[in-house]
Amino acid sequence: MPTKNIIIFGRTGAGKSSVVNLMAGEERAKTSNGMQRCTECWTKHSITLQDGRYSYNMFDTIGLEDHQGIDGYLGAIEDARNLIAALRNEGGLHLLLFCVRAGRLTSTTENNYRLFYEYLCEKKVPVVLVITGLEEEQNIDAWWDRAKPNFDKHGIIVDGHACITAVSGSDQRHQQFYDKSHRLVCNLVTRHCMVDEYKGGDGTKKGEGWFSKLMRKLKQCFWALKP
Repeated sequence: MPTKNIIIFGRTGAGKSSVVNLMAGEERAKTSNGMQRCTECWTKHSITLQDGRYSYNMFDTIGLEDHQGIDGYLGAIEDARNLIAALRNEGGLHLLLFCVRAGRLTSTTENNYRLFYEYLCEKKVPVVLVITGLEEEQNIDAWWDRAKPNFDKHGIIVDGHACITAVSGSDQRHQQFYDKSHRLVCNLVTRHCMVDEYKGGDGTKKGEGWFSKLMRKLKQCFWALKP
């Protein structure tokens, strides 16, 4: 069976591991109820959806956080770059899944999008948006109509989206929403995975290049902002 590689990314607490479990239909990834980091470096989860056309390798990545300090911040960037480089030998990369928790958009959310989609994948990989944390919303379509202009304002442009809950509930309405969320995310993935794989640009093919320059620039900016 052909395999597609998907990187799921977003800040800590966005529900990335829960989305992996939602797609799989069972617990595969460790989750946390709070903001504690529960994915170190990145973790691979192999999933086969009901359509049976492909198997999917979901690479659950660490969050890029403004408060994690220079070593942690740059380490997260390097881990992401190394993952994309490693995927060259595993069939390339077919999709980016950007996980965002409903609420105010922050600079951290925007930075995660820019890092993975613009810098590391050079806008050459489809990116889809999954909004989590909508358990209490009565009208999801109306919520998205209100939220979309804010994503556009921040330059977060995606190929598709799904507004979901990734948390199974005890009441019937919540469980129905959870079951629908499973279908929404699986359909989103199958629609937007690339036919041909992305194997990385100059940053992954020719050693350090622009990536080293980027890391040096970020380090300089960090120390320049320190009091």
